Amino acid sequence: MRSVTDRRLRTTEEQYHLHMLEIELVNRVHRGRFLRSDFRIALLPHCLRDFRSQCRSIPGDLDSVCAGCSETCFLHRVSAILREAGIHPYIWRNAELSTLIRSLEGRGAFGVLGIACIPELAWGMRACMKRKIPVVGIPLDANRCMRWMGRFEETSVNLDRLSELVIAESSWRS
Repeated sequence: MRSVTDRRLRTTEEQYHLHMLEIELVNRVHRGRFLRSDFRIALLPHCLRDFRSQCRSIPGDLDSVCAGCSETCFLHRVSAILREAGIHPYIWRNAELSTLIRSLEGRGAFGVLGIACIPELAWGMRACMKRKIPVVGIPLDANRCMRWMGRFEETSVNLDRLSELVIAESSWRS
């Protein structure tokens, strides 16, 4: 568990709401570049997994990958949407963002989609923007992470909103 001195854990209600606005604005600014990227990845939190069964994710080239072991698991459902959209989903467990970005260099223009709690998502999106990487993100429906709750709780993400964000529309012009 992180220390209570971690700035992301001490997010005030006002900061939380500002992060929500920031995420939406960044999505609007970067969505077009993200969709046009040669190689797109998604970083998914492992708290989206089905806690009723043992996750059987497998090691991938960048981090763990969903093996599709449970139809009700949000990792499985999110991964299916992302793969259909041509995005490579990874369960973010071990990778450091700076190491991950270095490993993606040489694959052409790449974009990152993040799914996380609001403060973590805003932080990750800023880190990508600082490196000039087109980034978009979807916040979790609830913040039930071990960092915040002291234990892992099952969480979810809005699948309709995810589909809207990652599926290119013919009228999209950014």
